[in-house]
Amino acid sequence: MTPDRSGPPPPVPTGGTRLSIASAPDSPARRLVAGLAGVPGRRTRRTGPIDVILRSPVSPHALSILCGVEDAAWKLGVDLVLSAGGGRRLDRVRGRGSAGVLLLRTSPTAEEWARLATRDVPVVFVDPRRKPPPGVPVVASANRAGAREAVRHLIGLGHRRIAAITGRPGVPCGVDRLAGYREAMAEAGLTAVTACGYFQTGLARQATLDLLARLPEPPTAILACSDAMALGVYEALAERGLRVPGDVSVIGFDDGPAAAQATPALTTVRQPWQELGAAALSVLLSRSADSVELPATLVVRESACRPRS
Repeated sequence: MTPDRSGPPPPVPTGGTRLSIASAPDSPARRLVAGLAGVPGRRTRRTGPIDVILRSPVSPHALSILCGVEDAAWKLGVDLVLSAGGGRRLDRVRGRGSAGVLLLRTSPTAEEWARLATRDVPVVFVDPRRKPPPGVPVVASANRAGAREAVRHLIGLGHRRIAAITGRPGVPCGVDRLAGYREAMAEAGLTAVTACGYFQTGLARQATLDLLARLPEPPTAILACSDAMALGVYEALAERGLRVPGDVSVIGFDDGPAAAQATPALTTVRQPWQELGAAALSVLLSRSADSVELPATLVVRESACRPRS
């Protein structure tokens, strides 16, 4: 059923620009998300089902994005077809008259994309795992700005030796977070020190141990480019007899359920998971060519403090 108050998403600017919802309260991206609540007197244009494709196994973060898609679809009276299994599901999309495709944290291979591109089916990537083809809209968090804010927070606390445990090379969100870290370090005249944890707790633990072994003195703070890696950093520091945050401050990225439950509670950068899903559906239905960034905000808890003098 379609509620009477539902309406189509508002138009957004074209031309492939990256919009930010983080600043002006009446920014285009904020209107785009708010428009999903409906416009009185207007009804959603009838459309075929929207295919939502997730990578298998499905991550908790992808499920949170899916909740945002589902809530927005209900408000707009749009049907969804859910598939888990990544790009190999695209062949089915071609055969059932899909009105569009949302790719949630998954990316098709070049061959899969070439087959889909032969049909006039709009596609939006949400937090992709690989760099999407040119001209295809992407909805993601402001990963670069979020990482930059986290490092500036540490610098503001007085830290100067700040290391980063980075994600898998080539993954767009990881690339952006590393860039934000490097930018904040450079603007403060500090030396960047990194090790790759591949977005995994165990590998982040080992990367942190290797980093500590090669440095003449340990960093006073570490930015982990995901919460899962931050937990690996915790483990490595404990093995070396270093306390969080007394000896080393730690900041993560994502703000999943484990962040608040960690000991000490993890200071991290929060991603607006459900809002990403709602924004992606709006971009898809409007057939916009624009990519959209939603704010990633720092959540201060217990794992970061001033360094010991």
